[in-house]
Amino acid sequence: MTELDLTPQQPAAPRSRPWRNWLIMGGLALVAGVVLYQALTSARVFFLNVDEAVEQRATLGDDTFRMQGTVISEPETAADGALLFTVSFGGADAEIRHVGDEPSNLFKLGEQVVAEGHWEGRVFESSQILVKHSEEYVEDNPDRVDYELDETVPEAG
Repeated sequence: MTELDLTPQQPAAPRSRPWRNWLIMGGLALVAGVVLYQALTSARVFFLNVDEAVEQRATLGDDTFRMQGTVISEPETAADGALLFTVSFGGADAEIRHVGDEPSNLFKLGEQVVAEGHWEGRVFESSQILVKHSEEYVEDNPDRVDYELDETVPEAG
């Protein structure tokens, strides 16, 4: 019969690779930093009224921001295809030169718009225009919207 060796054995030394762990953690930290930087820089497009944007023109430089105002000149198309118009708010006016997608058919004289872009000298270079529509549809067509409440629903009380 064979005898069993029951003497305690020393466990094998664990393979130590601290450089690999530090490399993995450093890579993960780098990826997290890049993602955070991208999120913060892409979310920093801010909103100004025309009077504020004109007043801060020198300090804004070529920073991208959104400017809100009312269209006060009939939009014209320049020879290069850019849309030219003027907006106003708070007693200040700004000339806008828009290159990009044509705004919707709601874009017209007297409508409120938000243009995204930056200052190029005294002209605001826009790449996107958002048009605020009015609620005239409901006012002009009240019979198309049913505002009556369902009488079968019991009131909470």
